[in-house]
Amino acid sequence: MFIYQGKLTWLQNAKNETFTIVFPKDEVRANDSVYLFTQWTKDAQGVEKAKFFQTIVVSDLKKLDGGNISFTLASSSYDYTITTQEAYSKIKVDMSNRAGGKTSTILKRGWHSEGKIDPEAAIRIWAGSINWGDRAIDEQAIFILPEGYTDDKPIVSCWQFTKDYSGNPKGPVIEGRSLKVIGLEDKIAKFAFNVHADITCAWNQENEILVVDVKEPDGKQLNIGKLNLFAKIEPQSHSFETEDLSPPVEKKVELRYPQPQATLQRVLEPLPFPKTLIETLTHGAAFIEQAGYLTKQAQNKFNELHEDFHEQTILVESLKKHKENLEKQIITVTDERNTANENVKEINKQISLLNNEYKNKVRELEAMIAGWKKEDDKDHKVINKLKEDISKLHHKNMELLEKLSKAEIAHKKLGVDLAASQARVRSLEATKLTLQNSLAVSNAQNVSYRSQIDALNKKLHKADDANKELQKSLAKAEQETKDTKAKLSAKQKDLDRANNDHGETRKKLEIAEKTRDATEAARKAAVTEAEAQKKKAEISDKLTALAKADFSRSVKEGEDANDKARADSKRAFAAEARANIAEDEINKQRKTIKGYVALVDRLEELVVREPVNNNWWQEFEPEFKRLAAPA
Repeated sequence: MFIYQGKLTWLQNAKNETFTIVFPKDEVRANDSVYLFTQWTKDAQGVEKAKFFQTIVVSDLKKLDGGNISFTLASSSYDYTITTQEAYSKIKVDMSNRAGGKTSTILKRGWHSEGKIDPEAAIRIWAGSINWGDRAIDEQAIFILPEGYTDDKPIVSCWQFTKDYSGNPKGPVIEGRSLKVIGLEDKIAKFAFNVHADITCAWNQENEILVVDVKEPDGKQLNIGKLNLFAKIEPQSHSFETEDLSPPVEKKVELRYPQPQATLQRVLEPLPFPKTLIETLTHGAAFIEQAGYLTKQAQNKFNELHEDFHEQTILVESLKKHKENLEKQIITVTDERNTANENVKEINKQISLLNNEYKNKVRELEAMIAGWKKEDDKDHKVINKLKEDISKLHHKNMELLEKLSKAEIAHKKLGVDLAASQARVRSLEATKLTLQNSLAVSNAQNVSYRSQIDALNKKLHKADDANKELQKSLAKAEQETKDTKAKLSAKQKDLDRANNDHGETRKKLEIAEKTRDATEAARKAAVTEAEAQKKKAEISDKLTALAKADFSRSVKEGEDANDKARADSKRAFAAEARANIAEDEINKQRKTIKGYVALVDRLEELVVREPVNNNWWQEFEPEFKRLAAPA
């Protein structure tokens, strides 16, 4: 906050009066409100020390060299062109009115905010008049809480002495001090500080009136005035942080048993979900990419709507203040017109009475002249005197007619001013309606973004279904691996049985050969039997070879099946890992979307429930960046 103070001299109405201007947001921006405080030495109606407090919106802002700016404050009666100098250390104010009157003055910065400022603190400005003995008699006073109401926060007091401690007339005061909170009782907050004396303020939080007391040298408390709340600026901020949820509460609800018939038509055909892992991952990647794009677009659109919303809100509030100033001006002009009408009526009555007197006097004089015609010298003297009286009455009548003409001209001028003021009020009403329509469009766009978020949630549910299909494929691959292992075990058992048969045949052949060597006589019979056994052995060898071939083939098939099972297992494990990764990404995306939904819900609640301010985005922006940042 920047507070400037200087002196103002304006035609015959203000003679060396203290002039205070407040920039509530330090550096001035377009459509900001600026507060002006002064008083007239004697206003146009003849009222002495009439207070003149205004709230005007900044327009026609221009940037100058050295970081300075120039802007205009236009009101119904006066225009102010303000130029900052030396990096806002002082300002030049050029004041003018519709009649061509002009004046210029320099105001120096008497106080500005320092250090870290609480963004949640509300700014309050009280203004009015004070009476402090002989030092201040019905003088202007402004008390400001620029950083809220807590211990050691600054309070800025500005007023004008009728005669200061050095004896100088109209001495200005602007001091910033740290306040000391005394306490709160029956919604009356009390605090104290010291400027030229110990000052105690009682702030009624119901009607916002500030009662100011000072401690006299004899120790007594003296009430010097009551100030009305002139302006209150409450910061508002938007945040995507979800408020802490309240603990769950047990409640009872009425439910119905499920009905045997279907409420909705059954889906009898397969939905168009991706069928393979590649298609699933492709869909998932496309969904995540689209979700990120839509999230970024939503964030950019929110930033744009956020800034536009606060600019429109500030402009509406400023226009309301401007409208109030115009309405006050209309009331003043209307009173002046009514006064002029009464003066015209009074003058017309006087003219009518004087005309009647004039006519009666003429009749009397004519009768007297007719009766005095016979007299010479004496009658001529009387006639001359009467002619002089008639001439005087005639001149007086002409003067009254001239006054009547001037009064009628003034009456017409006041009527023109009143019509112009009423036209400006109608223009402001139309501007207000346009701004309200813009606000309604912004709310409709918020509803559109809610529908987009619902569409993203539906896509997320589709991705969950695809993940379930992947889980089913993995379970099927594991079952095929188990079946392959069972077949391999059966082949191994067949090979073991073939080896046992081959061993028994070998043993029988050895017995036959021993029998041939021992019994030569039975050789022939044994040869026949041996040949038969040999044939059996050959058949057994062939069976063994076939069994070995079958075993090798079975082993190879088992190894191929095992390799295939391993490959399937690896693919299944890889698919499962990719599915887990996709599921993690989907969960992260779901969490991000839920965060966005919660933040948008919070934003919508704040827009509907609370007045809006430019500081909302300071709470939303970090959370938006956190959600949009890559994992």
